[in-house]
Amino acid sequence: MSIKTSEYIDVRAQALKLGLTVPTALALLPINFDTANNKDELVHEDSVLTVRKLFRQAGITETRIEKEGERIPYEQRKSFAWVAPTLFVSASLLSQNSNVVSIALNVISNYLTDYFKGIVSDKTVKIDIVVEQTQQKKSKRIQYEGSLEGLDELTQVLKEISNL
Repeated sequence: MSIKTSEYIDVRAQALKLGLTVPTALALLPINFDTANNKDELVHEDSVLTVRKLFRQAGITETRIEKEGERIPYEQRKSFAWVAPTLFVSASLLSQNSNVVSIALNVISNYLTDYFKGIVSDKTVKIDIVVEQTQQKKSKRIQYEGSLEGLDELTQVLKEISNL
């Protein structure tokens, strides 16, 4: 299992630069959000469709960064790991309702428990969470790669990063 934290770009500034909707709560960021020079370069993980459906079913509100009528293409990777879309968590969401991130991770974890049933090889999960830090005009990224059971540790790391 591997959990790494690193600096990330100012998500609000990048969204504005790319002509996207600025996320105000929980959002799903494209794979290359931090490096794209224009919105035509953006690509989502193919799991974004599944995660959006799971969030809707659980009553979790997502801020879509693509404007009404726009669509970001999906990339399907051949991998033995299940790769989640990058979750963005705004500072205001953390201060108003920090439990929503734990709920979102539980929703994903429950889905993956069913998804991995019957698979005897390694069951690897990859997920990035970007936490906004408004005072510094930047964000922190938590990168997780490991077993399904290790997802529980992400909540603790998230609390440490956001000083909750």
